Amino acid sequence: MKLRSLLVCLLIFPVTLLAAGPEKVATLDRDLWPYAIDTPAQFDKASNAEIQMQTRVISTTSLLTEADIKAFTGLKTVNVTGVKEWLTRTQTRLLENHQHACGNGPKCARNWRELQQLSKGNLEHDLEARWKIWAQQSQKFHQRYLYEQVRLAALFPRITSEIDRLSSQEVNGFELKDGDFLLTYDDGPSPHRTAPLIRALKKYDIHAFFFVLGESLDRIKPAADAYQDQCLASHGYQHQSHAKWQDWQQSLADTRVELAAYQPGPYWFRPPYGQRHQALLTDLQHHNETVMLWNIDSQDWNKKLSEQQVADRVITLMLLWRRGIILYHDIHSRAQNNLPMLNGLVTQSDRRWVDCRHF
Repeated sequence: MKLRSLLVCLLIFPVTLLAAGPEKVATLDRDLWPYAIDTPAQFDKASNAEIQMQTRVISTTSLLTEADIKAFTGLKTVNVTGVKEWLTRTQTRLLENHQHACGNGPKCARNWRELQQLSKGNLEHDLEARWKIWAQQSQKFHQRYLYEQVRLAALFPRITSEIDRLSSQEVNGFELKDGDFLLTYDDGPSPHRTAPLIRALKKYDIHAFFFVLGESLDRIKPAADAYQDQCLASHGYQHQSHAKWQDWQQSLADTRVELAAYQPGPYWFRPPYGQRHQALLTDLQHHNETVMLWNIDSQDWNKKLSEQQVADRVITLMLLWRRGIILYHDIHSRAQNNLPMLNGLVTQSDRRWVDCRHF
C-alpha cells in the first residue's frame, strides 16, 4: 500500500483501546439498492454485488506485511499469521458464496483471481446510473467492515473474539448451509423486552437461542414456560470476560443450576465479548458442552447506530455471507423491532431460519 493510502487508513480508522471495539462500525443504507429483495433471484443479485465489492476492497488493500497491518489497524502489536489465515479463509468463502449467487454458470468466477477481475471492472460497468450511489456507499461499508475483521484477526489469540475458533468443536455460523440463518439473543432476560420478543418470534414460527446471564435469570425469575419453543443457553453468571475472570468456572457452574430450572442441559455457552481460553473449553467438554460464536454482529447495542442502520447492517452481512449465526441482544428494543425486516428478507427470498431445537 502506498504511503498516501496508509495515511488515509489512519485517518479513517482511528486507533482505539485494545479491549474496546472500533469507534465506528460498518453501515449501509439498503434503500440505495434499487431493487426489492423479494425473490431468490433478487437475493442472489444483491448478494453477488456485495461479495464482489468486498472482493474489490480486499484486493486493493495491502495486508502483506506487519507494517501494512499495523498501519491499517492502528495497533502496535499484530498477529501477522492470524491476519493472513483470516484472509485465506475469507477469500475461499467469498468465492464459494459468489458461485452460489451466480448459480455456477458460465459467467461465474472459477477461482479467486477471476473473482478479483470481475470485481475490478464488470461490477461498475454493468451498473445503471441509479446504482452508482449504492456502489460508492457499499465500498465504504466494506472498507469499514474489512477494518473491523482485520483488527480482530490482528489481536487474536492474544485477545480472543469471534474472528476465529480456538477449537474445532466451536461453531461460528460458517458451518451452516447456504441460505440458513440462526437467530441468537444475548444478555437477557429483560423484565420488559424478552417476553414480547418471544411472542414476536412465535408469530413468525422462529426458534432462537437466548444466551442468558445466570445472575439476571435468578433475579428476574421468568415464568417456568417463558422460553417455551425457544432454546436457553449460557452467557455466564455475570457479563465479564471469562478469559480474565478468576471465577469463570464457578460462573459456568452457577449458570447451569439456574438454567436447569427452565430447560435440561447440556447447554451451549457464549463467552461475553467472545473471550475464552483453553481451560474453559476443556471444562465445557467435560459437561458435553461447547462454544457458540457468531459471524453476523448486529451492533444493536451501539447507540451511534439508528434502528434502521442496525437492520441494514445485518441484511448486508446476510447478503455477504449467505449463512450464519446472527447476534442480537434481547435487552434492547432493536432486537424485536428489526425482526419483521429480517423475517421478510428470509421468507421472500426463500432462505431458511434454523430451528434452535434441532441445532
